[in-house]
Order: sequence, then C-alpha cells, then structure tokens
Amino acid sequence: MIAAADRLITSGYTRITLAQDDAAALDAVLRHTQAFFAQESMEKERHSTADGNSGYRAMGREYSASADRPDVNEVFSLWSDRIDLIPEPEHLGALAGAVVDWRNVMVRIVDELLEAVAGRFSAKAPAFAKASQVQVNRYFRAPSTRSFLQDRHEDGNIATVLHATGPGLEILPDGSPLPVETKPREVFVLPGATLTDLTGGAVSALDHRVRNLGVADRQSIMYFVNPELDHPVHAWVGDAAERAVDLRDAVRNRPSAYGLAAVPVL
Repeated sequence: MIAAADRLITSGYTRITLAQDDAAALDAVLRHTQAFFAQESMEKERHSTADGNSGYRAMGREYSASADRPDVNEVFSLWSDRIDLIPEPEHLGALAGAVVDWRNVMVRIVDELLEAVAGRFSAKAPAFAKASQVQVNRYFRAPSTRSFLQDRHEDGNIATVLHATGPGLEILPDGSPLPVETKPREVFVLPGATLTDLTGGAVSALDHRVRNLGVADRQSIMYFVNPELDHPVHAWVGDAAERAVDLRDAVRNRPSAYGLAAVPVL
C-alpha cells in the first residue's frame, strides 16, 4: 500500500489490485445493484429518503457543475454501515448484505492507504469509517447532444475509490482528458478537495468527468472517503495558524455544491 500512496501523492491518482475475496465482494454488490436498478421506479422509490442521502436517489437531484444539467444516473447509497437509515431495509434482500460487505472491504483498504499517505507528511490519518459512503451509480442512455453524463468536477472528500463496469470516465490531471477504465479486479483512487486541505495543497483534487459513449447499463461504484466530524479536523502541514483551522465546516458542506445533503455525523 505504500507504493499506492506514493503514486497518489506524486501522480495525483493510483490503482489498487484487489485480492480474490475482495474482487468477489465487488462482483456481488454490482450484481445485486444491477438487479435493484432493474426494478420498477415505485419499488426503488420506497427506499428513498427526503434528503436523498441514504438508499435510492432518482436522477435529477445530483449535478456536477450546474443544477440545470443533472448527472445522467440514478443512485443507491449507504453511509457507514447504516442499512437502518434506508427506508424499508428488510425489502432490500441480498443487496443489504452485499453493500455492507463491500463497505467493509473499502474500510480496510482505505485505512491502509490513508495511513501510508499521512505517514508521508509525518501525520496521523483521521478516522473516516462513520463518515464515508458507498455510492453506486447506474447511468442512463443520453442523447448525443449531451456530451457528458457527468460534467467536469472535483470531489470534495479526502479521496474517492471507484470501479466502473464500462468506459466513459476521464480524468484531467493537466487539463487534458485522459480516459480511465478499471479492470475486473481493480479500483481507481482519485484525491479530493479535503486531501488538498490536509496536505496544504501538496496533493491537488483531481478533476474528472464521465463522457457519453452510449454504453448500456454502465455502473460505477464509489467509496467517498470523509473524515469523521465528531472531532476537529486539522491540516497535516503549515504554520501554527494554518494547522489551527478546523476543516469540519468545509467538509460538512461540500456536498451542497452538487445538490446533496451535508456529510452526516453518525
């Protein structure tokens, strides 16, 4: 994991190959979310919350750059391991266990990765498991006039760990688009704005977008890594004044830039 952390810091992104059991957990959650998204809208909507933070979220609420250009996807979301925050969880069937299993894989991998990244700055990584989220996107076919299913943006968290079942993701490390695909046993890690804050700008948030390639039933599964907000969060580097700034308000409110509710304290 040290090599992956070094690539994240020096290149601005990294890839991690999954162990066989972890890859099986990934396959399981994608299989069950595919079946979930194939249901009628009424069945999916029974698992929605008013703020859209947990469970099912239909297309229209979330956007990347402008509210009049919503992301062309629907969502299933789990914060921490709190299946109980999703309405009618008893009707989720095998999906409930599968998404929690994948969340547990992500906690273990991210814990190792963050400790290695923080170690490069002689710092201790913040706790994150209770404030982090699994989100699965299922993309819709869009007209050719819509060039991107998600517009160019950066994530507001520490990092995003993702796997996509088809092409479309583009990163822009130097302003020029670079297509990214993930292998069946692989996740891709990109830094967000909170990691930029923690490192005093040493690690930049990575701009990315999803191009409309007309791929049918494309899914992407993300683990959005946030620091837990029940204790102050401070930068790892900088002078005394810079290190004294509590980053929690910035972390808490960054989802609002994308039409979403605040990062919860669970």
